[in-house]
Amino acid sequence: MPAFRIAMVEVPPLLADLIRHGLAIRTAGVAVSEIADLQNAATRLRDAGADVVVLGPAASPDDAMLIRRILPGAQVLTVSPDLSRLVDLDTGNAVPFTPDALAEYVRR
Repeated sequence: MPAFRIAMVEVPPLLADLIRHGLAIRTAGVAVSEIADLQNAATRLRDAGADVVVLGPAASPDDAMLIRRILPGAQVLTVSPDLSRLVDLDTGNAVPFTPDALAEYVRR
């Protein structure tokens, strides 16, 4: 079983590949799953049992609320529409969106 699980929701394929690659070279024991959209995906998200959920830049605020209901203990991060920031929806803190910043969330 992986030490840490990340689910990417509504993350475009190229961005998802970059996130996977960035995490693979910076962290060990991380499993990453992708969910194209939340419509009828509650079971997949629950099964993923993610510690962190990364919402893509086109995700709506309703998606974040749904994720909170499905995985109340997960940390939810969203990528800003211009792809420059990673925002923690619990704290509102935003950091530059880099592989290092995402890896830092995994290490916490």
